[in-house]
Amino acid sequence: MFQVQKIMPYRRYLRADFDPENATHVSEALLQLRSAPPFDFESAKAWYGTFCEISDATNEIQTRLDLEMSLNTDSKDLPERIKQFESHVLVQLMNARAQLMDIYLQSPWRASMHADDRDKIAKELLQRRKYTSPKLAQLQIEENALIRDFKSFSAHATCSFFGRNTSLGVVIGKLNDPRPEIRKEAFLAHWSKIRSSREWLENLFTNLLKNRIKQAAVAGADSYTTLCFSDLGRFDYSPQDCKTLRDSVLEAIVPLVSELHARQLKSLNCSVLRPWDTNVWPKFLPSENPCQGDLDALLDAGGRIFTKIHPGFGRLFDTLRANKFIDIHPRSMKAPGAFCVVLPESRTPFVFGNFAGNFRDAFTLLHEFGHALHGSAALQIENPLVRHPGLEFCEVASMGLEFLAQPFLNEFWPRTGDAKKAWALHCFNALQFWPFMALLDEWQHTVYDERLLDANDRAALWRQLSRKYRPNIDWSEIEDFEELGWLSRPHPITSPFYYIDYGIAQMGGVQLWLNSKANYLRAVEGHIRGLSLGSQRTLPELFAASSLNFDFSKAWLEKLGRVLFDEISAAEA
Repeated sequence: MFQVQKIMPYRRYLRADFDPENATHVSEALLQLRSAPPFDFESAKAWYGTFCEISDATNEIQTRLDLEMSLNTDSKDLPERIKQFESHVLVQLMNARAQLMDIYLQSPWRASMHADDRDKIAKELLQRRKYTSPKLAQLQIEENALIRDFKSFSAHATCSFFGRNTSLGVVIGKLNDPRPEIRKEAFLAHWSKIRSSREWLENLFTNLLKNRIKQAAVAGADSYTTLCFSDLGRFDYSPQDCKTLRDSVLEAIVPLVSELHARQLKSLNCSVLRPWDTNVWPKFLPSENPCQGDLDALLDAGGRIFTKIHPGFGRLFDTLRANKFIDIHPRSMKAPGAFCVVLPESRTPFVFGNFAGNFRDAFTLLHEFGHALHGSAALQIENPLVRHPGLEFCEVASMGLEFLAQPFLNEFWPRTGDAKKAWALHCFNALQFWPFMALLDEWQHTVYDERLLDANDRAALWRQLSRKYRPNIDWSEIEDFEELGWLSRPHPITSPFYYIDYGIAQMGGVQLWLNSKANYLRAVEGHIRGLSLGSQRTLPELFAASSLNFDFSKAWLEKLGRVLFDEISAAEA
């Protein structure tokens, strides 16, 4: 079984044998913080240092438990360890949160606790404090249990694919296959499995929705949307701004995608666009998989690309790979998908993937290593409260690297013309991603704002919005698959309201690519500057530090969409 290396932490304030899974150790440390507020400059530094070490230690063990569960979904002891951690440790942290916030916010010694942050920590804590209550702890633990049920379903789900029982993750990977009969069979197999599990999945989501509505009531928020935006640290834009961006997508991007769909149909040699064909443009399909599907060769190629973007990027990649903090090879009982996590005490990011060597895996490697770069940058900041920005800029880090890799894609696709095709297909999928992002975001806002506890209402809403944002897809005879489209992504279940982040980040990624075409070195240096700031600046300020524009207007999105459209058109000529 794959084991995640543990790097022993250096702790200055906690007891030498502090164990973040030991409820007594955690209780003693929290009691020290609660009962002995700072009383001078030196004690303020020690108080905050203790808080930071508890934060890093418990964050690492929680992340490590979840990561190891993904690495081995059939583990016998991990589920119980997670349950014990949540019931005996996490609940203590949740219950202490409000009191610790108050001690920090009310202390006259606050400015001496850490380096000058222009009072950013206090400003954000004041906003979060409004919705912080010990009464939330049990509800959030129940929410986590429901999410784990869904993750277990996803990890173990299989379906009949050409008569063979095949994991859902493998079948989903076939949706980009160049052969239309394979794509269609994969699509029908995948969605038949979802349909057969529909009642269970819908009940799970209904229970999550009820739970989250209760959380908002307990926290004193006017809606779960408000509570969730606070938890996500979305202090620089509002639900109304989300609507502005969705409207910009509808007016500026959907017409461009519709025009491209008409051309895509000619390449497909089809009269209508079926859902299993949406991400495939035959003219832009490389002649072979990246590195011919060899995952070790894919990692080798990735290392060369990162070194060409910047030697420092290549060095980090080589270090992570040598220390086995990159794990993309498939194994039995390994969860599907890909992600990157940060282990704050071990001071390292970890890249997880379950790859099959297909087209999408190449860009996924770029994407997840972009997160690793950002994680490594943030870990250089001692103060954990200003390390990690909101998810929006985290996704700029990953999507930005996808776009910066454009000149070097021949490392993945060495055959003449293949890298150019791969780039055109990536641009096409990026452009048509914005409408899907807007669709999922509007669905989530409406579900929570209108408290759509009835599964039929949610299905009808998705069908309506699907036809609004993706009018060219023909769902005839499989409308029941269309109305379950929100289950094509885990985010509505595992990470509510997490999706517009990708749309905002893609705006940054396209701009970064434009900057690189004008001056590649300067664009990379701007990217490094933005990543280095962690969350020490607001979201618009992080964009500005990276020489990017933070703008949701129709005119600006139309400009960025037109750049991708023109790139696709040039490749098609």
